[in-house]
Amino acid sequence: MENDMSKVKSKKSSVFSRRQYKKYNKPLTNHSVETELNAKETFLSDILKRRKKTTYKGYKRGIELFEEYSQKDCDRILAEAKQKSKSENVLDLSYFDREIEAFYKWMIDKGYALTSSRNNTLGIVQFFNFYRIPINSKIPMPPPTTKTYIPKIDELRRMFQTSDLKGKVVLSLGLDFAWRIVDFVNLKKTDIPDLNQETPIGISQVTQKENVISATFISSETVELLKAYLPTLQTQNEYLFPSTMNGSHMKDESLNKILKVACQKAKIQIPKGKRFTFHSLRKRFLSTCATLNIDSEYAKLMVGKSTELGSSFETYLQDADFKEAFKKVREDALSLSNGTIKTTMEGKDAKITELSQKVNELELLLKTMTGVFGDTILKQAQEQLASKGLASRPLDPYEALQMLAEFKKEKDKREYDKLLEEKNGLNGTH
Repeated sequence: MENDMSKVKSKKSSVFSRRQYKKYNKPLTNHSVETELNAKETFLSDILKRRKKTTYKGYKRGIELFEEYSQKDCDRILAEAKQKSKSENVLDLSYFDREIEAFYKWMIDKGYALTSSRNNTLGIVQFFNFYRIPINSKIPMPPPTTKTYIPKIDELRRMFQTSDLKGKVVLSLGLDFAWRIVDFVNLKKTDIPDLNQETPIGISQVTQKENVISATFISSETVELLKAYLPTLQTQNEYLFPSTMNGSHMKDESLNKILKVACQKAKIQIPKGKRFTFHSLRKRFLSTCATLNIDSEYAKLMVGKSTELGSSFETYLQDADFKEAFKKVREDALSLSNGTIKTTMEGKDAKITELSQKVNELELLLKTMTGVFGDTILKQAQEQLASKGLASRPLDPYEALQMLAEFKKEKDKREYDKLLEEKNGLNGTH
């Protein structure tokens, strides 16, 4: 076993990069010939065979956090645990009990919620149990779960108004789908259908927790936001909500932080004992469905919960009433912009078109004037250019005016730079 644990997996399958191995002071072996699973992979492979994918992901996340905390990879952690389990020293025997408790505190200090911190310890505890290392850590049970706060529509609208583009997309698309956060953060850009269709636009996705299809829609409000948001994303990351730290997607905590900031900016008072998270959007959607007497099967299908549709699933997808149910809930009752998003975008497009037409008209007018009064304009322009030492070659009237305009622009810039320097006392004057 000791020999097996000392081997390192191949470069292709390694979770750690060379830089991370160096950081953890573990010498690298020849990755080109080593293909055997390491201790962590062996454990996680077994979990994946026996447990749900969400359990596998949770354990994996907890183990990776413990590696970050301890600055060691799992092979070294396991080797150390085995060595200490054979010791007769009490402190050695309880070393990893205390380490896991310290790990829990480390996560709390980093801002993880009590429940998340406790759940993240399960991965490393199960890892030790898998290798027959007894763990008796005393991790406190989190207090009773605070109830999810279901926001009012006017509160969501205030949050929407104070949010940046990404925040608006999270709020709007989050209300469209009403999915669990694990499904939402895993959205890829390629999951988004062609946005140049009649809205609302249908979309379906298999949810992770219940492994069922969510068949829902993207509202007209969200379509306009996505058209503005998608071009801002870097091409090398495939996710709709990318992480800023690596090529993966945004973490749950980061997404919830966007909503927390939006709550603070909108000055929303959350009642004691409740909290506003991404799950609040799901609750708001389902609550509105209930208030509007939407068929419960429609509601469950849209948010990705098990239904009794059976073989009639495809029929529901084609049902016009299904689309109308979504529009009634999302585009009528839960509109974040009161229908102004599309109007605003169309207004901006119209304004851009209008300004472009004016620029073209002014350019035509200027060229016409230089054609009619060319000799007079050219004479005066050449005199001014000569006085500034700029007339170095023969010019037509239009070129002469363009050169004078550029000179004027540069002169204005220098004057403003000078004024700004004086304003800030950069040149010694106050």
